[in-house]
Amino acid sequence: MMTKLTLRSLAAHRLRLGLTALAVILGVSFVSGTLIFKDTMTRGFDGLFSDVYKDVEVIVQAKRSFAATEDDLARPIPQSVLTTIRERTPAAAGAAGAAEGYAAIVGKDGEVIGGQGMTNLGGGWTDAAGSDLRIASGRPPRAPDEVVIDSASAGKGGLRAGDRVEILTQGPTRVMRVSGTFTLGSLGNLEKFVTYALFTPEVAQELLVKPGHYSQIYVRARPGVSPERLRDQVAAVLPGGYEAVTGQQEVDETKAEIRRLFDLLAIFLLIFAAVSVFVGSFIIFNTFSMLVAQRSRELALLRAVGASRRQVTRSVLGEAVGVGLIGSTLGLAAGAGLAVGLRVVFTLFDIDLPATRPVLTAPTVLWSYAVGMIVTVVAAYLPARRAAKIPPVAAMRDDIGLPERSMRIRLAAGAVLMAGGGSALAGGLAGSGEDGASLVGLGAGVVFLAVAMLSPVISRPVTWLLGWPIARLAGAVGRLSRENTRRNPRRTAATASALMIGLALVAMVSVLAESMKTSVDRAFDRGLGADFTMRPVGIGGFSPEAVEAVAEAPGVSGVTPVRLGTIKLVGHETPVMVADPPALVTPIDLEIADGTGMIGPDELLVQRNAADQWGWSVGSTVAAEYPDGVKTSLRVAGIFADNQVATSPYIMAPAGYRPHAPSELVQLAYVDTEDVAEARRSIESALAAHPNVILRDREETKAQARQEIDQLVAVIIALLVLSVIIAALGIVNTLALSVIERTREIGLLRAVGMSRRQLRRMVRYESVVIAVFGATLGLAVGVASGWALQRAMADQGVDVLTIPFGRLAGYAVVAAVIGVIAAIWPARRAARMDVLRAITTQ
Repeated sequence: MMTKLTLRSLAAHRLRLGLTALAVILGVSFVSGTLIFKDTMTRGFDGLFSDVYKDVEVIVQAKRSFAATEDDLARPIPQSVLTTIRERTPAAAGAAGAAEGYAAIVGKDGEVIGGQGMTNLGGGWTDAAGSDLRIASGRPPRAPDEVVIDSASAGKGGLRAGDRVEILTQGPTRVMRVSGTFTLGSLGNLEKFVTYALFTPEVAQELLVKPGHYSQIYVRARPGVSPERLRDQVAAVLPGGYEAVTGQQEVDETKAEIRRLFDLLAIFLLIFAAVSVFVGSFIIFNTFSMLVAQRSRELALLRAVGASRRQVTRSVLGEAVGVGLIGSTLGLAAGAGLAVGLRVVFTLFDIDLPATRPVLTAPTVLWSYAVGMIVTVVAAYLPARRAAKIPPVAAMRDDIGLPERSMRIRLAAGAVLMAGGGSALAGGLAGSGEDGASLVGLGAGVVFLAVAMLSPVISRPVTWLLGWPIARLAGAVGRLSRENTRRNPRRTAATASALMIGLALVAMVSVLAESMKTSVDRAFDRGLGADFTMRPVGIGGFSPEAVEAVAEAPGVSGVTPVRLGTIKLVGHETPVMVADPPALVTPIDLEIADGTGMIGPDELLVQRNAADQWGWSVGSTVAAEYPDGVKTSLRVAGIFADNQVATSPYIMAPAGYRPHAPSELVQLAYVDTEDVAEARRSIESALAAHPNVILRDREETKAQARQEIDQLVAVIIALLVLSVIIAALGIVNTLALSVIERTREIGLLRAVGMSRRQLRRMVRYESVVIAVFGATLGLAVGVASGWALQRAMADQGVDVLTIPFGRLAGYAVVAAVIGVIAAIWPARRAARMDVLRAITTQ
């Protein structure tokens, strides 16, 4: 019986519950879309890399101890190793060396094909059996000055067989003739991420690795020999510094790395999904609270005819289960569309991902339903408990209303949360580094909850103040709308809190981002002494030839090349600047605070904050591990003052790092000049033969840093917009239910002379006051949290507080507009009510 009543109640109140279900749909779609996107991309890349190594049984390569940068792994393998494998590995049916490395193709427009985000690879042409390479036009390379390029790159660069093309490598720029173009066969998806230039095998060794050396050796097994057995035989004859792995091992390692990347991305997105779901819980709670209040007589009659408290509670929770089930189902379906949309977003940032059908797994389905139904049921639990407390005798009363609960418990709970959040904020501000910032972030989150808990307490005075201009300017209509927002402070606060959380996060991010941009400007103004910086186009670096060309340009007084490497210090993987420290004194204002800047191959410089973090001083010995697996101890030769321009807190000499990662590519160079304006022309002329180098002066360098921050902020705010949309739906829902609840009152107002236009204005003003109340709380909490985070991150370079008052004012205006838009449907519904029917409504 109660099940039938629950289903009939759902059908009878489908309009009232519709917007609540929509909030569930939006929250669940964010969760399911993120999980579907992660699983789809992971499967796409899994298939891609499985195809790459499908015919590879054993790979010989430089030994690596951890995931370093691509060029760090380019330790060459001498021809003698290939000869040894062929002669001393009886399980091998054959072995072939491959020479692969950095090779960028310059299109007819003078730009590097692929630009940022693409990997530029070169190698030796092979048409051996089993190869996926197929000539599409022209012929394979036969002469030292010939090259074949992949068809996709040829199309992007406007190149075809017979054209002259510039090829950029670790050495000098080479002008070669395109002898043909080729396709990748089953590996065609790689064309989205990689550009390929293939030479004769001898030229590939010369340009990409080293004459007589290879980057990898591929070994085939004899029939009946397992890859593991072949690997063990090959490993037994290898000299130190090299390793043998099966093709499957390489696939598994690559897949694991891709999964880690997408897991991190999924965690990032799920944080925002959690915010949206949390905001949606306010709407669910508000909706069921109002429905219970409106159905007091109905629920009292149920008690009067024999329904127990438990049955009433279960009936209301059953409605919540129905809303959660419907919302979760539709949210799961919408999540598939959101996953496709996320892929499109990546395309807008010039990041192409594998084109794969959406992947729906059992865990995604389970998580989607768990999130949607659990959040809905938990949010509806307190209203359901209140429904069960309605006495049966209440059915005989003409006017039934749920008794107002005291706010003392809420006040006490809010005060406890506020004290806890404040303590966390104080602890974070007193601390330093990442731990301090994390503690501040935790404290800010608790303060958010405390403000949401305390908002009903401050709702009446604040809404009176915010509604004062409307009451003054709009007369009786304005006064009525203001009093309507003050009539039920819990309802007003719950509706406004949903908007508060979204805007608080937006305001916090805006304050922190603006502070970061100001701090970056200040850091570059103080610490960037170089007149120009050189950065590479795409992934990898640029040739030392570009550095030499700029150094010889008229007006240039010096060029300091910097390689950005990776090393393990005390077991932690960390970036390291590889450069001559004395040469960095002028370009980045490197100040040696203790010790010396003249370092040997087994020494390093450490930034002050890193030295303090680890407890190091001059003379300390640090356990280190290079990318090739060589373990050693490095001595701290000097400590330099905190430097916000330095790309890493650790600096090593090239003589120490290069033997373990012998790539010639440079990732950064600082240029000092005698006259900036005159030198720029000569530098640009010198770089004409190196289009893979981006030249920026100080102002352009600062602008690029600000642009990167703006892009990140734009992504974060875009992800928070969904929570604001859900909050707007909450305002619509609250007003719509409020109109139904006040049907008789609205009828009486119309009967005594209020026009439809005045009624619409009253509902609209009420909506605006609620929205501005939420915005006021959100902006206040967000600015305070942004200030706290900035102070906690001061020792990490964010040392200038900047509050974007103009942008924050814009957010307040947007909140008011949201209020106006949210009131359109409820106001129209109220204005269309039949006066006589409304007056007779009980």
